[in-house]
Amino acid sequence: MNNNTTAVDREKADNTFTTTSEYKIGHTLYTVTTVFNPASKESLSEILKRLIIRESEKLLGESGQEPEKQAV
Repeated sequence: MNNNTTAVDREKADNTFTTTSEYKIGHTLYTVTTVFNPASKESLSEILKRLIIRESEKLLGESGQEPEKQAV
């Protein structure tokens, strides 16, 4: 860690597990960092469900209707 870290940052770092993976697709190298916090109050499935619902609402609009059924 650098010299600018706070006590909260250090505590977060101590309480989480991180892994970094690299994936090469075509000529592009993707670096993915996975962070796991064992003190989290949500399970992975709950987080994924929340994210899927949020993104679906963005795509379908606030009404929740399919795009072809929405009024223009």
